Amino acid sequence: MLSRILVPIDGTECSWRALEYACELVRLSGGSLVIMTVDKGRHAEPVLAAEGDALFAHIGNEVLDSANAMLAGKNIDCTYLLENGGNVATSILETVQEEDCDGIVLGSRGMGVLEGIFRSSVSQLVLENANVPVTIVK
Repeated sequence: MLSRILVPIDGTECSWRALEYACELVRLSGGSLVIMTVDKGRHAEPVLAAEGDALFAHIGNEVLDSANAMLAGKNIDCTYLLENGGNVATSILETVQEEDCDGIVLGSRGMGVLEGIFRSSVSQLVLENANVPVTIVK
């Protein structure tokens, strides 16, 4: 069973479904979640980590705030992370190692086969390069 699952979210419908799926997995296993988002703006700060409402007052990130609201009352152990800038797939793969996660659950963008041939998606890059199990939720 997975005990610590990384869930990258970006505010898309697929990422919310991935978060819901991951919640069910940790409910069954008694594990915890690491919920992260990547701010694609140009910031120099490293990954910020905090627990609870202090994070949201500090960074004002709407995606993580929405995730916190979604998990309210579910009694799930969560850590929230914000990565500033950089390559999204690389950030996910580095966070798995840094946070000692044993699995990743992420949403699919739903690119078609033809588009996927010409442009690699984040979920495809993570799937190909992760050294832990990856679940992609559509």
